[in-house]
Amino acid sequence: MTLRSLRVSLVLPYVLLLALVAAALGGTFYWAASRNIGLFSDQYMRAIASRIAQAVHFHVRGSASVLEAAFPEGMPVQSDLAPQLAELRTRFWVATSMFTNPNNYVYYGNEAGQSIALKRLSEQEAELRLKLRPELHRLYYRYRGVQGKPRLVGQEPGLFDPRERVWYQLARQTSMQVWTTVYIDFSSQDLVVTRARRVLGADGLFQGVVATDVSLQEINRFVGGLDVGDRGRAFVVERDGKLIAATGAANLGLSVDGKPLRVNAANSDDPVIQAAYRGMARLVGESRADSRLDDNREYRLLVQDDEGDTITVAARRVVDDAGMDWLAIVAIPRTAIFTGIHQQLGIALGIGLLAVLLTILIGTRIFGRIAQEVIALSQAVDRIRSGDPSVAIATRRQDELGDLARNFSAMQRDLFTDRLTGAASRMALDSLLARLTADRRATPFAVLFIDLNDFKPLNDQFGHDNGDHALLEIAGRIKACLRAEDLLARRSGDEFIVVAMGVSSADALDSLKTKLRVRITAPLETLTNIPPGRVVRLGVAIGAACWPADARDAEALLKQADEAMYRDKPAGRR
Repeated sequence: MTLRSLRVSLVLPYVLLLALVAAALGGTFYWAASRNIGLFSDQYMRAIASRIAQAVHFHVRGSASVLEAAFPEGMPVQSDLAPQLAELRTRFWVATSMFTNPNNYVYYGNEAGQSIALKRLSEQEAELRLKLRPELHRLYYRYRGVQGKPRLVGQEPGLFDPRERVWYQLARQTSMQVWTTVYIDFSSQDLVVTRARRVLGADGLFQGVVATDVSLQEINRFVGGLDVGDRGRAFVVERDGKLIAATGAANLGLSVDGKPLRVNAANSDDPVIQAAYRGMARLVGESRADSRLDDNREYRLLVQDDEGDTITVAARRVVDDAGMDWLAIVAIPRTAIFTGIHQQLGIALGIGLLAVLLTILIGTRIFGRIAQEVIALSQAVDRIRSGDPSVAIATRRQDELGDLARNFSAMQRDLFTDRLTGAASRMALDSLLARLTADRRATPFAVLFIDLNDFKPLNDQFGHDNGDHALLEIAGRIKACLRAEDLLARRSGDEFIVVAMGVSSADALDSLKTKLRVRITAPLETLTNIPPGRVVRLGVAIGAACWPADARDAEALLKQADEAMYRDKPAGRR
């Protein structure tokens, strides 16, 4: 046996052993990472779909109040508009002042073919569109201030008859509020949806329909700004597949004659959107929405595009009592989800080969450390997947495995922390309450539902940046009132939830509520560009419920606190 063959004989078994160890570690890494990344990505996609649904509801929720302000439920209307013009102008001005974005347009048509509409052009200027005889064209007036004198500015070219409009015909057939399908507004070239409700006369008979338009431009901006990766897509569609909003894709196209038209997801040029919608359409089928159930119903499925690539799809139905039935869909190709794992596996195998060349000991130590960190990362992700927000994913590594751990940590923060205020997210709150209420013998605690009053006027008058400053300052004040074991969570918008551990007596609750009310309603100090001498503050309504005295589960506990908060509303206003 030559020296060369002896060297091969001595080295080869160790090379094979290390190669087997490297392969085993690589396989362990791939299995653990692919399993947990798949589960974590599913959770993340469901969270994104839920955020879209919440954004839609937040955007359109004011439309019902606008209709109520324009025509309060039960208030009869006369068959002739002329005697009511002054009153209608005032009510419509108030209605369009409530949620100018997106509800800046309110209109009414009646069985006599008359119509009145008010469109707010700015805070102080409005356009009045009026038609008192069915054979006449609508006249356009403009005026400033609620009591301003209208001046004629033009006449509508076409003959407008409200009775022929879709919104009128839909609302005429039902006693409930009703949504139209989404359509393209001819003036703004944006997508709009109309909410309408019929209005009765003093005799209880149908007289006409009041309606308001909701622009969907902000929904499109919100969805377009979501982070679902370069190849991922988040989008909202009507049940017939017409796109309302999407990331990385347009919701409007052009016809052969250059006119704008709706894009249908089933025929989209984007293969991810097309395959995801077709899969969801088959799954949902012809079933109709039930607002009591479907708004919380989630869907998950795997589909394939025309090239055979597998796509993971998570969706949520967006419904309400006025007949809205949309789908919020998040779709990401599985190759995009697992790209990082493949890269990590290649690095691990490369390190294994390097260890073979260096020494058995060095190789064993290197792969041993990698295996330990992979297992720790897998265990941490498992706990995060189970809803535990307290998991800490810490690493000092500066290589790709460290990047993966930091990415997991960032995703964890996105899921369990509110980015603006630093408070816990709704998901973290739900997880904590589920754990606390799982054992009836656990320590009692209280849930405080905090809703800020006058926040929207602050936003409208001083800008959304100051709105963010106010929310951040209020969150800091609330935290200063709490102990280390208590939790502050931001539920949505200007709503916060406090979980106060060990607080169950009425005296303790009253003391905490008083302390919070005093701190929250103090003048705000972080706003910018406020006129000299102007003091800005917010009101607050606080409701509380105790576990287990007031409820047996988390959902009922939050409901009790929410109802108590609404009862406290008058006290919370300044």
